[in-house]
Amino acid sequence: MRTALLLMLLLVPEASAHRPSTADAVTTIDDPTVSWVVNGELHDGDEVFRVKLDFPHPFALPFELMTEHRAGAADFRPALAIVGPGLPPASDEVAARLPLPVPEGWGVYVDFNEATDREVYFEQVMRRTMYTTGSFAIALREGPNEVWIWNPDETPGDWQLGLGVEEDFTGGAFSDIFSHWGQYAY
Repeated sequence: MRTALLLMLLLVPEASAHRPSTADAVTTIDDPTVSWVVNGELHDGDEVFRVKLDFPHPFALPFELMTEHRAGAADFRPALAIVGPGLPPASDEVAARLPLPVPEGWGVYVDFNEATDREVYFEQVMRRTMYTTGSFAIALREGPNEVWIWNPDETPGDWQLGLGVEEDFTGGAFSDIFSHWGQYAY
């Protein structure tokens, strides 16, 4: 019976879900038109994670920045900036709060994660409750764009960036979830 069940699971067409990734200081998303979850950890106040996206055509991309919903993480509020051509220019006030200068000709969308009432999200697949910025979509132009994640308040913590629309595990993308299983499940 177990062998038959295992064979059935192996023969089922590939499951659809976010492609998992672990953030480096600079992380490049190979195909930003499919769905990704990027996991990272902020240790101190001067870290900035940059997620690079390069689109083959204009694309409206949904984003969501999440952190653990637990007492020790209640004050952890990383900020998120989406930076690229065609976005509105940063005001002087916003530019002063960004961790990096906005490249010439680019604009920015920023969520400083300062909402008084934080949205809570229950992720059904991994069965975790997360604080979230809420899901929102930004229309991005063809070519290079970036997402910056940093911690203005200098509190440490883990974060997850969800992005994309089409779920796809082709090309071996599913295998990485097992090497980092502790980041995805209890």
